[in-house]
Amino acid sequence: MYLLEGYAIGLGMIIFIGPVFFLLLHSSIQYGSKAGVAVALGIIFSDIVCVMLCYFGLSSFILVPQHQFWIGSIGCILLFVMGVSYMLKKVRPTITFFIEPKRLSGFFLKGFSVNFFNPFVFMVWIGVYNYGQYTYPEDGVLLIFISAVLAGILTTDLLKVFLSKMVKRFISTQRLSLLFKITGGVLILFSIRLLYFVF
Repeated sequence: MYLLEGYAIGLGMIIFIGPVFFLLLHSSIQYGSKAGVAVALGIIFSDIVCVMLCYFGLSSFILVPQHQFWIGSIGCILLFVMGVSYMLKKVRPTITFFIEPKRLSGFFLKGFSVNFFNPFVFMVWIGVYNYGQYTYPEDGVLLIFISAVLAGILTTDLLKVFLSKMVKRFISTQRLSLLFKITGGVLILFSIRLLYFVF
């Protein structure tokens, strides 16, 4: 039961349309599945770090307003800079570029950073972990529950990557240019929202 519940919760997180969604979408369409998967792995790795922070009782550290300020500020700057870069990004033909293995680490870091420096992600994980700890207090069962949540999230992110591959054939240069601007605008809006949350 706890395995299915955890996996269902992870799948249910698809409803959260945050900055990582647009980063994942853009990376998959412009640079192909490998880049999208690298972003997805960066996202899930940052989620694992959040879980570890909760496990070692460091969630109280995150909840301190001063610490939230600095985490949120870094996230705000990161999102704003990425948003502006997407707005100014030159359009290339809608082909899949060859990605060298060393470049995939850059996509991994993007996924990790955008997700990790978002205080809202911490809040969600603190809630999920506390729920799991209250409902399944045994360490072994709690670990399986949290692992199932992570598996559900990774499933939805990989699904977005492969669906993007299917959509790519319908995207022209003009539509790609519009996607760049929409992605950039959304990231800037999220940075402003995060700035409001921080202050």
